Amino acid sequence: MSSHILIPLDGAPSDRTIRVGWDAPLATFFAHVLDNPIGDADEPVALMSTGGQPYEVPDVDVILGLIAPYAVIPSDLREQLIAEEAAEGDSFAGRPGSAVVARVALQNLEDPRQIAAIRAAMPDLP
Repeated sequence: MSSHILIPLDGAPSDRTIRVGWDAPLATFFAHVLDNPIGDADEPVALMSTGGQPYEVPDVDVILGLIAPYAVIPSDLREQLIAEEAAEGDSFAGRPGSAVVARVALQNLEDPRQIAAIRAAMPDLP
């Protein structure tokens, strides 16, 4: 899994955390924009979080578009993410527990592209 911490745009809270990367076990790009808790709050506030399901965001330009309103995007980030995806590959089908993750995901998904990708990776699923 790759992970990059990005610089928030001017005007954002100083404690904002922005992460983007490639998750080979889920075969997806991911992004998280979190504001750390204020006061007595226990959990960070998620402003945006995507890429937690198998094959959810297969396109680097989509993930960069999702974080653009929150982060300064380095000029070489696109190429880095593409290289990391190529180097790490798609290890979803070969991992222990992938069939369970796939079954649960398929119960809730509506995106035909994502459903097709999971079914192609796990052809033995009912």
